[in-house]
Amino acid sequence: MGDELRVPDVLAVLRDLVLQVPSGRVTTYRALAEALGDPGATPFVAEWLMSLEAADLPAHRVVHASGAVGRTWGRAQEETAQRLIAEGVRVEGGQVVPLTRYFFWDFRTERPLAMLQAEQEEIGRRVALAPLPEVRTVGAVDIAYRGDEAVAAYVLGELGGDVVDYVVARMPVRFPYIPTYLSYRELPAYRAAVAEAERAGLAADVLLVDGNGVLHPRRAGVAAYLGVLLDRPTVGVAKRRLCGDVNTVGMAIGEWRPVALGEDTVGAAIRTDRNRTLFVSPGHRADLAGAVELVQALTRQTALPWPLMWAHDLAAETAAG
Repeated sequence: MGDELRVPDVLAVLRDLVLQVPSGRVTTYRALAEALGDPGATPFVAEWLMSLEAADLPAHRVVHASGAVGRTWGRAQEETAQRLIAEGVRVEGGQVVPLTRYFFWDFRTERPLAMLQAEQEEIGRRVALAPLPEVRTVGAVDIAYRGDEAVAAYVLGELGGDVVDYVVARMPVRFPYIPTYLSYRELPAYRAAVAEAERAGLAADVLLVDGNGVLHPRRAGVAAYLGVLLDRPTVGVAKRRLCGDVNTVGMAIGEWRPVALGEDTVGAAIRTDRNRTLFVSPGHRADLAGAVELVQALTRQTALPWPLMWAHDLAAETAAG
């Protein structure tokens, strides 16, 4: 695999899959997710098919695994059921019966999410976990959205607490939000912001990324992916736990606890405020101890690492303007 990020048009593939379901047949949200290459994408498929974006599709032919009729944009479930009945599908009590008689699964598909999983696994193998170099400057990147545009902000700060400078980059969004695939949504904008910063002489010793590093099912969160592609030290800082096991009950401010994924400790939960727990993990050319120490140093007076807080506010203000 080269270092060019390939972003498949998942929504175009999903639209095509729905159009493959013939009149008089039905499929399920899970079957569509499996045809995309990941049954874990079932909630995304269901939510998208109930949205305005899918209003022109025969989404009434997609039902729940139980056979229960689904919801479509702008139509009550009874209306959706009547559309199925008009196509010759038997519906009783809001359910297709028997589902097996009408079930369609013979999709033509290249399963793009499965291909992305294979790519993420390769990125995970390329991650190098090592002690951080001496850190004097910290870069931070975060993203806000304005319609179909991603606004990425890069802030350079000195470890002592001063902001040096910042840049902003804009990129079209070409991938929906699907958990564990955030890299394909945000990396183009992150790479553009980092490239602009480095052209301006604003390279940092380490880069904080709003997202996960190796705290990811395939050890390839957006911070890990960005670090590998750029070959830069990166640390992931996520506001919510994507995966892994940790007990955060009774944590004190400043305390951290390990997050385990299977047999491995891949991240840390850090309580930075009474109502804030961050999930920190090394991305690339960093280790867990160094990542925790860095984030603790940057949250002595703030709930978020202050360079990330600046990047978050800058991206949001730019997108709003």
